[in-house]
Amino acid sequence: MKNEIRNERKLENRDFSTEDNKHFEGAMTQGNGYMNLRASFEEDLDGEEQGERYWRLPANVTLEKIRNPVSKWGLYVPGIYGKHPILGEELVNLPYLPGINLYCHNERFDMRLSRYSGYERSLDMRNGILRRSLTWETLAGPLEVCWERYLSMAEKHCLFQRITFCAREDMELTVENFLDGGVTTNGYDHIESFEGICGGGLEMYLTLDSGQQVGMKSVCRVPGEAKAVYKRHGRRIAETFRLDLKNQEEAVVEKAGIVVTDADEAEEPGDLKGRIQDLVRGLRDPDSDLSEHCRIWEQLWRQSDVEIDGDDSLQFHLRFSIYHLLRIANDSSRVAVDAKGYAGEAYFGHYFWDTEIYLLPFYIYTCPEQAKRLVSFRYHTLDGARRNAKSYGYRGARYPWEACVSGEEQCSNWQYADLEIHVTADVIYGLCKYCELTGDEEFLRREGLEMLLETARYWASRAEKRKGGWHLTGVMGPDEYLPFTADNAYTNYMVSDSLCRTLEVLEGADEETRAAFGVTPEECMLFDEIRRNLYIPYDRERKFIWQSADFAHFEDIDFDKVWTDRSRPFGNCISQERNYRCKALKQADTVALMYLFRERFSREIKKNCIAYYEDITTHDSSLSYIVHSLVYGDLGDKKASYDYAVKSMRLDWEDQGAAEGIHIANAGGLWQGGVCGFGGLLGVDESGRPLVRPQLPEHIVRIRYPVSLKGKKYQVCVEKDHIQIKECEED
Repeated sequence: MKNEIRNERKLENRDFSTEDNKHFEGAMTQGNGYMNLRASFEEDLDGEEQGERYWRLPANVTLEKIRNPVSKWGLYVPGIYGKHPILGEELVNLPYLPGINLYCHNERFDMRLSRYSGYERSLDMRNGILRRSLTWETLAGPLEVCWERYLSMAEKHCLFQRITFCAREDMELTVENFLDGGVTTNGYDHIESFEGICGGGLEMYLTLDSGQQVGMKSVCRVPGEAKAVYKRHGRRIAETFRLDLKNQEEAVVEKAGIVVTDADEAEEPGDLKGRIQDLVRGLRDPDSDLSEHCRIWEQLWRQSDVEIDGDDSLQFHLRFSIYHLLRIANDSSRVAVDAKGYAGEAYFGHYFWDTEIYLLPFYIYTCPEQAKRLVSFRYHTLDGARRNAKSYGYRGARYPWEACVSGEEQCSNWQYADLEIHVTADVIYGLCKYCELTGDEEFLRREGLEMLLETARYWASRAEKRKGGWHLTGVMGPDEYLPFTADNAYTNYMVSDSLCRTLEVLEGADEETRAAFGVTPEECMLFDEIRRNLYIPYDRERKFIWQSADFAHFEDIDFDKVWTDRSRPFGNCISQERNYRCKALKQADTVALMYLFRERFSREIKKNCIAYYEDITTHDSSLSYIVHSLVYGDLGDKKASYDYAVKSMRLDWEDQGAAEGIHIANAGGLWQGGVCGFGGLLGVDESGRPLVRPQLPEHIVRIRYPVSLKGKKYQVCVEKDHIQIKECEED
């Protein structure tokens, strides 16, 4: 069943189905910047084993068949990782915190087995509150139940839950609060030691195979004087309360859940039990916490909301994207944003080039403080990048294709780990964009210069000098379907730009700084020589850029004969060996270059490139559609631009692609499509104000959006024949 859009500020589900339940769990994921919680039901679901153990092996995630088809619990704290023997550092799925089972005269409520009516589930994107309501047709009579929960923005270690009951007959109800530590992550158990404590609530303390420690506690408040009865089973601990409900009587059960770890930067490390007790003693009145929580969400939306007049679908999908971009914004610069937006385990909690190319622009323009944390993350992992370069036999720093907390390569697929070297230049592109648009010169000339120099040293040792200039061979560009190419245009252009930026910053550095970093005139000359002579496969006669110098040698393919089922990714219809020899692109590659440097390429080059590559691009990656939309917008083809944006919009909600987590890069890309594409935001002009050149689709009347640039805030309003840019006062 395709999802409907009923409310531009709510995600709604009114028909429980085992076929799409897992999608709603991912799409309605909650987060507060510290932890993220999939929208799984509070109670156990029949037949859905959450502690299954199996080996998940390295594979192409786009084509992989995933476990847990109906439901997957998931509680994730960024920075809390285990050590997997094959998959490297892996984001750990923590014990299930919101667990609550309901029993009426020994009849357990189960969405799969129980009789009920009036089911509704919704996530209010304005404040991250998840709500579910229904009437449970128990053997003793009807019972109205409403579950509500939110991850507090006011106290980020806390989950607050409330269940409201109203019985239509006198009945006995048992409420079972539980914490379940029997969960696995991608089939793997990362818990090395476990302690469960019952009494005055439930407590768990874990030591993971990474050595990290986690503490959790849940406290229930029930009406009357019901006494808790405690139970243990394996790593599940529980407390049950008996409630005697009268006909038409309303009863409320409240639960507070707390999570702390020894990796929490703002807290004292070590004494998790003491910190938990302090948090319990400091718990606010639920109404007071909720009020502050909503106030913080309101502020976040005020600095990021995009308003669309004339297109309800685009409005909804932009807010869907912005909601998820807001909930994952972590307070720590020791972590970044994983490829599934901390809403699933498909990419093991790893970070990719998505961070700089797809996500960073949103934060630069709406929350520069968060943008700085993401840029600082790459600085904090610079030593890991140095180790990566050394392991390959090169100098300097080579950022990993799949990063995690250590900064060392985590990708188990050699072809990506070894060949996707463009990520190192992408990191520098993001760094420079951040500094340019925020005016953070101090970061650029200190931490930024070290990153620039170390990556430049990597390129100087990785590039080869041969007849005709400098070359980068044996690489895989953004198109992951062609490995071992020579002189990928995207990679070489990004590297050349990175070296250029390095030299520019060095030119403004004093001799003391140069000496501190060990910079020599000979090294600068080498950077400059490579920058000027790194080969770009440009066909001057055709005004066209080849994806790689050897692209013409790859096999042409008849897509109609090979790709017989267009409902499946192209990669499912062809062997990987043959795919690696064909002109069949997974996603935008050279076309992406046309967007990232949109002012440097002529209209004619853009037109020729997209005309050629569009026909051979499979869009098997969620990163692809929005790039084509943006380039078509630059070409003035508003229909093609909008059509591709629609494909980007549909991925997670309407096409139910969120089962394994949010395509968070697509969320960031869609924001760029709405603001930097249709809304025309190109960056900063010479006066320091927003540079705006809109490409409004014909049916859209108006787009309004906030912009932060160089310490100032603006409100931009774009209409058909009018652009208004208003400087705003600080909140």
